[in-house]
Amino acid sequence: MPLIENNEILLKDQLIKLLLLKGITDKAVEFIKNNKEDNFFIYLAHNLPHTPLFASDNFLGKSKRGLYGDVIEEIDHGIGLIIEELKKNNLDKNTIVVFTSDNGPWLPFETHSGSAGLLREGKGTTWEGGQRIPGIFWGNGIKPGVINDLGSTMDIFPTLLEMSNTSMVNDRIMDGVSIKNTLLKHEPSKRETIFYYRSREIYAVRHGQYKAHLITQGAYNYPKGSNRKIILDKPLLYNLNIDPSEKYNVADKNPEILVEINKILEKHKKNLKAPNDLLKYREFGS
Repeated sequence: MPLIENNEILLKDQLIKLLLLKGITDKAVEFIKNNKEDNFFIYLAHNLPHTPLFASDNFLGKSKRGLYGDVIEEIDHGIGLIIEELKKNNLDKNTIVVFTSDNGPWLPFETHSGSAGLLREGKGTTWEGGQRIPGIFWGNGIKPGVINDLGSTMDIFPTLLEMSNTSMVNDRIMDGVSIKNTLLKHEPSKRETIFYYRSREIYAVRHGQYKAHLITQGAYNYPKGSNRKIILDKPLLYNLNIDPSEKYNVADKNPEILVEINKILEKHKKNLKAPNDLLKYREFGS
């Protein structure tokens, strides 16, 4: 499992496992130092806390949460070093830092995974526990506070375009919407709808406070035998504002909501143009 920079192998075997978090953080800090006089973009994607888990000696055994907690604390420390470097070079006034994740906890790994709290299921599913994750924005002008509003990682791109006074992309339909004013002024998010995809199919749709499930499926055969794909004759409907755990199906009481969501879904499908050269997708674990 080598670590490669451009075409050069830097670390091999066990070394990469022991030094990866620290190594990637150090590279990010070094990059900031070398590019402090210019515009720069850093995409820092830690391979941890994905399994297998490893923590450096300075963090190993230090968390009450066990090895998973050790890894999280080391990631947190690394982000702190990056923020510190930005401040040291007076870049904190014109730099935006976004911290988020791509999915919820991978539940089969139990204590080597995170927790979705009261949310249902985890990674690999289109239930809220697999899809809903926190997003943290830090930077000059961003108004401090906690926002419980609808957003998507697809919104990061148009948001950064608008915040940097860069022209918006206008040669295609954009899936993202700018949340600039939500961050700066705490205005309501412009996003109203989320489409929950799995294997290039829409499994669920959220519009406002309601979420309709069209297809359900377990996470990569977890628990064992639960990976059966079920295409529902009648969608399940949940009010996420009062039932974020998706326990109480309210479809029978709200048929008009399902009609509205179906219209949104049909409009969305009409706007899709799939490339001809897409490779056939085989879902991991299927």
